[in-house]
This record gives sequence, structure tokens and C-alpha cells, in this order.
Amino acid sequence: MHTVECDVGVAAIVRKARSILLVKEAHGRYKNCWGFPKGYVNENELPSQAALRELYEECLVEGHIVGVQAVRERLLEGLPAIFIAYRVELLENQDPTPGEEVLETRFVHAEEFATLNWISDAMHSMASSAVNSNQALQTLDFQSSQGHPYMLHTLSRTWGGTA
Repeated sequence: MHTVECDVGVAAIVRKARSILLVKEAHGRYKNCWGFPKGYVNENELPSQAALRELYEECLVEGHIVGVQAVRERLLEGLPAIFIAYRVELLENQDPTPGEEVLETRFVHAEEFATLNWISDAMHSMASSAVNSNQALQTLDFQSSQGHPYMLHTLSRTWGGTA
């Protein structure tokens, strides 16, 4: 096996009917732009754990991973850059509140997407797909049987019929 350095980013897509939880960035090159709660994966952290951590840091809410909604890949200065957007359900009685990294958090209805100043066209596309489809790769946690963090993201056994 060959190892290559890779940039890994993650996001949490929280859906409520035809609305998506978005944050308005407070700092950096994306200041005042809208997107998902997102960030980078730390050492010794699974990408799915990073998505939940970022959701908490930016929106002060907790949730659980339902599956993978989208994956974006590109080359960044010659190295692979992967961005995984996880579908997340909030735990009960959670009310998103802006953390230190964001100016605003709110559920934005799909009809309003076209009026927003998005972080990227890719993120806008992911949000549109998320409100228009109930499909996502389901997430299975094999940590207890494997003895270490081990997640599988796969099609549902019933998706698309039986073989």
C-alpha cells in the first residue's frame, strides 16, 4: 500500500423538512458567507467524529451521524483534498446557537438558497441535493467488533430493491 498526504475536510448536513442548518462565517476568506458547519479532521480523529465536533463548536448542538450525503474531491497544490459531508440528526431538544467561529446559525429553506452568498458552488449543490433526496449512504459503526474506530458507509440493503 502506498501512503500519500491528503487534506480532509468534513461538514454536518442537518436537515429539517426542506431546510438545512447553515452557518454564516465570522472570520477568514469566507467571512459573511453561508455554508454547513464544517472544518478539518484532527490527528487521531475519524472524519465522522470531526463532523460532530465541528457541529458542536459552530452551533453548540450535538447529533449523531446518519450517513454520508456527499463527497467532494479535488487536487489542492498537487495533493488530494477530500471533503465529506455527513447527514446528521440532532439529538432531541437541541437549538442551534452561534459558537465563536460563526456570526449566525439558522435553518434555511431551499427556496432561499439562490439568494445566499455561499462559501462555494459545491456547498450550494450539496445543500440542494440534501433537501431534494432522502437518500444517503448509511453509516454502520463496527468499533465494538473491530476493537478500534471503524466506520462503514454503504448503500442500504433495501435501496434500489433486492438482488
